[in-house]
Amino acid sequence: MIAQTPGGLRNADISRRMRIPKSTCSYILSRLEQKGYLSKNKGSARYRIGLTPVALAHGALRETGVRTIAEPALYKLATATGLSAGIGILERGYVLIIDRVEGYDFVRDVVQSADAFSPSMNRRTSHYPVREDRDIGRELPAHSTAVGKVLMAWLPRPVLLELLEQRGLPRQTRKTVTSKSRLFQELELVRKQGYATAHGEHSSGIRSIATPIRNASGFVSAGVSLNGPVGEVAWNDPAELVELVKSAAREISRRARFQIDPYSAID
Repeated sequence: MIAQTPGGLRNADISRRMRIPKSTCSYILSRLEQKGYLSKNKGSARYRIGLTPVALAHGALRETGVRTIAEPALYKLATATGLSAGIGILERGYVLIIDRVEGYDFVRDVVQSADAFSPSMNRRTSHYPVREDRDIGRELPAHSTAVGKVLMAWLPRPVLLELLEQRGLPRQTRKTVTSKSRLFQELELVRKQGYATAHGEHSSGIRSIATPIRNASGFVSAGVSLNGPVGEVAWNDPAELVELVKSAAREISRRARFQIDPYSAID
């Protein structure tokens, strides 16, 4: 609850939302603060997330075993296209971003926007996803992202239905798929063609392509994606981008010593 509240919360706010006594809430908060899970601003008396969760998150991401083997392919993908490349897994019904490499266009624009006298300040960076959606460890709705569709496409039908029952299909933009029947049709297409796309379904003006990565047992364990503003030159040849993303997925599979071609068979 605190992590999802910019600026943090006071003890009274938390006790009211959690429906627990202030004294109990104060005790829990003080213990979490002592251990570094929370930090308290002395001026505002608001509690924010501390740094201990950062160390835990880093360890958890390291244990996925994907980041180290995937980064060379991600850097190659971002360099070749100028777009942002990332890796996502399915966690508790959401897409969890476990690694991301920004394209050179994004890096250039950030550097330019840092110069208050630059005439191009904020001209293009505003077209990129907000920082919260780009952060490693960020959870995103599966149905509105290309990598999420890839991960859902190969789920067993009962698991997919349970996921949809729990998470639903909330609308993110006017282009978000909110119909189960339409989503099922799209997931069938994803399985046939071996990749998924999203065009302004999670963030307006952002386009993405994703392909699956399979583990040694043939299970789709992760997805690699490219994304960026629709106005980027790279999108002029989407077929080439699809092949580049598929190539990156195969490279990641080889580095992981997977013995199965991610695109050889459709479940």
